[in-house]
Amino acid sequence: MTEMLRRLEHRGRDHCGMAGGVFDASGISRKDVALGHRRLSIIDLSEEADQPMSYDAGRLWLAFNGEIYNYLELRASLKAEGFAFKTDSDTEVVLAAYDCWGDSCVEHLNGMFSFALWDVARERLFCARDHLGIKPFYYIHTDEYFVFASESKALQPYHGNRINQDSLAAYLLALYIPSDWSIFAGVKKLLPGHFAEVKPSSEVAIRRYWCVEKFADVADTSTNREALERVLRQSISRQLRSDVPVGALLSGGVDSGMIVALASQERPELHTYSVGFEGLAVNELSAAADVAARYKTQHHEALITGRQAIDYLDKAIAHHSEPIADPAIVPSYVLSGMAAGDGVKVLLSGTGGDEIFGGYERYAGGATMQRRLLSRFPESVRRMAGCLFPASSKMGARLKNSYLDMMFTTSGNFDLCAGKLADDQRLTEFLARLAASFPIPSGHEKRSLLYKQMGFDMHVYLPDELLFLFDQMTMAHTIEGRVPLLDVQVTELAFRFPESSHVRGEGTKILFREIAEDFLGHEHVWRKKQGFAGPVPWWVGENSRLFSEVALSACEIPGMEMLRGMATRLADQQSGLGLMDSHAVFILYCLRRWYDSLQG
Repeated sequence: MTEMLRRLEHRGRDHCGMAGGVFDASGISRKDVALGHRRLSIIDLSEEADQPMSYDAGRLWLAFNGEIYNYLELRASLKAEGFAFKTDSDTEVVLAAYDCWGDSCVEHLNGMFSFALWDVARERLFCARDHLGIKPFYYIHTDEYFVFASESKALQPYHGNRINQDSLAAYLLALYIPSDWSIFAGVKKLLPGHFAEVKPSSEVAIRRYWCVEKFADVADTSTNREALERVLRQSISRQLRSDVPVGALLSGGVDSGMIVALASQERPELHTYSVGFEGLAVNELSAAADVAARYKTQHHEALITGRQAIDYLDKAIAHHSEPIADPAIVPSYVLSGMAAGDGVKVLLSGTGGDEIFGGYERYAGGATMQRRLLSRFPESVRRMAGCLFPASSKMGARLKNSYLDMMFTTSGNFDLCAGKLADDQRLTEFLARLAASFPIPSGHEKRSLLYKQMGFDMHVYLPDELLFLFDQMTMAHTIEGRVPLLDVQVTELAFRFPESSHVRGEGTKILFREIAEDFLGHEHVWRKKQGFAGPVPWWVGENSRLFSEVALSACEIPGMEMLRGMATRLADQQSGLGLMDSHAVFILYCLRRWYDSLQG
């Protein structure tokens, strides 16, 4: 456990604690139950709030990652029930909530969390992950042990860096590792909105406690605007609770702008942070500066040069517990570093606004006629039609599983993945395993095309890509990242709205924009979305030798032989003086740099 905690030092430098267990010389627990924790102190900075925390004379023990935003309200309710508290922390509230409500305590928690609670009397470990998967939870379960951590790298003493071939193929397909899979063999993720019961000499029992689909499309449209603005204000007010400095990311878009507008009303002179890329129009610095001036924030901005971008890219990749090929890791890494340099320990972000308010073009005009037609057929009919196509056909895969269909439209490269698997049979088997891994909720087939896509993004793309990236980049600088738009009450309300509240014709995020107009102005709110990423073709083109050399060496990694064909194709392009596929190069570059970071 000592080595596991060392690997997690960046996530919490304020205190390191261990409780229970018997350890050998390497620090690995060999018997009994042991909990370890690296603390980033945010609420109640006293030693009494350190973890692992015991409760009721050691009857319960907790290692908890995250924040419970409604801890003050829960504390008051539990006090009224006769529970007493020794600290002002939200950690103790989680323990008391479990003592009061048992497993259903998670349904009372509004926040981001992953935790493991040891119930001494019942000899059970109760593990849970928050509703939307804002905080990660990795685990390994064998006949001999159950181990867990916030990052898969921390479990290295148990998995030995052995690569999961299915996860490698999934990375090529989606550019991230989806569902409950992990890049390491034997390592799994506890899914968002799920909890697990672990008992000695028994299987891990996992159950889903929350699903956004049950709230979809049932609200009275006349109350939408007032209700949404109310819960947004409540969410931001709760997520400003902190005993340390709070700042906010300000991209120039409507989501971050709305958060800054509401947060600055409670925190005057709020620190805000923006970033852009030198020489390119891939930034929104001007729009961000306008919002900062309007709300008189203490604004900070950075302009990243091409040379700096590559340096930041390598540093950011090294902090990921799994490979991810999203250029947004560069601005996210830089912004978190800027905030840390100012002493800010909590950062608010607009992540999630597009997923819950219908902000992507693919939700509206971007949804092709082909996809609209496909959505009208039952899953059973689609699967039968999909069998008429060869396994290597993207259309066949799309027809057989609607979640795979939505993954292809969100990100990734189907042809890249298909070309790396040996034959059609192997691809068919892989896609079947991937499809079976998705947490498809009941009632999914009855949803409209819009809510199907939003549901997929909520359950897969958001936690496994966007939230994973945000968690890794903020924690790389020992900062707690918060996402007010993904407050569980905001999310449930947004999914109750009829489609027209989100998308009308070519228009996206309709209701949210209408509310934001009052705070940001018409022109700012309705301008074209730019996104928050980085200019990959430019990076690769300006540094082609470096990128190509690193990318081509990816196939040399043990366990990644399936990449050889891809590397050969890129090498042929290079020798023939043709243009290399910049996105394919970037995918392999990120993978190679990530693997190199494991050796440190």
